[in-house]
Amino acid sequence: MNQSKPVQLSFSSAFQLKYGLVVLMVFVCVNGLLYLLLDRALGGTYLESLRTLYFLDQNLPFYLGVIGLIQILVILVLTLIITLLVSHQIAGPIFRYEEVLGQVAAGQFPERVATRKTDQLKPMVDSLNDLSTSLRGVYRNAQILSEELSSSGKPDTELVTRQICRIRENMGEFLPDGGDK
Repeated sequence: MNQSKPVQLSFSSAFQLKYGLVVLMVFVCVNGLLYLLLDRALGGTYLESLRTLYFLDQNLPFYLGVIGLIQILVILVLTLIITLLVSHQIAGPIFRYEEVLGQVAAGQFPERVATRKTDQLKPMVDSLNDLSTSLRGVYRNAQILSEELSSSGKPDTELVTRQICRIRENMGEFLPDGGDK
């Protein structure tokens, strides 16, 4: 079975980097907007300077609140979009994994379950594919063995021995400890 981590470090790092860049981009854009809204020259006279300061005094809390709300909303929407896109790379293999387990539990051994190259739990599905292939071989050989043993005549010992060997080969790494004896 593949011993790699279910979610690759490169995927996790790329996701965190993209998310950090999105937050940084939102922060820069919204604060640039705040700068544009509040960028006022004091003016040449004392009265013009007082009017500018009064404007800032009256409007700064409102602008800061609006800017903060815009940042929260944009980051929330982008987070939802990114999460939906990324979750398909993780949830897709889980759904396929569950489907194959249901089929195996019902005694059906599907060929191979397809995964995308970008699926993050691909190693788990690949291991399940290996198990399904092994079980399919064990089941097929056990069925042949059962038919030979239940036949009305004397069983062909060579065929029985060959089928038992094939069952053991198909079990491969799934053969329980102590089964080698």
